[in-house]
Amino acid sequence: GKMSVYNTLMLKSRDADTKRARRIADPGLIAALSVQNVVRNQKYSPATFVFQVLYEQFRFFFNLYFLGVALSQFIPSLQVGFLFTYIAPLVFVLGVTLMKEGYDDYQRFARDKEANSQRYLRLNAAGDTVSVPSSDLRVGDVVCVSAGERVPADMVLLRTSDANGSVFVRTDQLDGETDWKLRRAVAPTQNVAGDGALTRVRALVYADAPNKE
Repeated sequence: GKMSVYNTLMLKSRDADTKRARRIADPGLIAALSVQNVVRNQKYSPATFVFQVLYEQFRFFFNLYFLGVALSQFIPSLQVGFLFTYIAPLVFVLGVTLMKEGYDDYQRFARDKEANSQRYLRLNAAGDTVSVPSSDLRVGDVVCVSAGERVPADMVLLRTSDANGSVFVRTDQLDGETDWKLRRAVAPTQNVAGDGALTRVRALVYADAPNKE
């Protein structure tokens, strides 16, 4: 299949008004920046799961109301009927909610693990490719993405197997659009003699800091 070569741009900055310069395949830069290319969509952690779910549930007025009514039944002067009839429905609802939230969060964990473990070819300084998981990609890496593979990070298109430097991509995970969109590689890097030459290119990538747009 066709292959495209990208320079990764996983930029994160607190200063939204500045631009960042990133040198292509700079080992010093890659080592200095600790930004991880890790997808994490989980809502909870194992240590806080129960507390977070209960907190979310008791933010609703009716759940809090029924909890108050159930607790009032422990006071003999306020007790009406059997205590079980007040406690059991609340416990049942919370139990079902905990199971559902736990299952949904596990599904998110499984999807994240699959995305983070997907392997890509990274071009090293010697011009050879090394297979690495998506989570090991760093700022400044040069990555080979084959046809049909997902783009694992924010990237700059350096070179494609097409002589004109063109490639078609879909952005459905970003904006929901499934139409193929034409993208073209940077002209100077498209014309280098082979993918290995990309690591010897003296160039900087200037990019805006992340923003909501």
